[in-house]
Amino acid sequence: HAGVGIEPLTPRESEVLALLGQRLTNKEIAAELVISAETVKSHTLSIYRKLDVRGRRQAVARAIELGLL
Repeated sequence: HAGVGIEPLTPRESEVLALLGQRLTNKEIAAELVISAETVKSHTLSIYRKLDVRGRRQAVARAIELGLL
């Protein structure tokens, strides 16, 4: 049951998450999405909160479990 009990990610958060899955740095993600590294940081923190994880590797693993990636 993908997404049951978790706050849905915004389309932008989903894009950031997909790029985290490709092991890009915040800087690389920022360049890819044409946003600032600070914005990437706030999206990643929001993603961690929504997925209840503590870092990018956990976020990616959780996203795969949930069928988001």
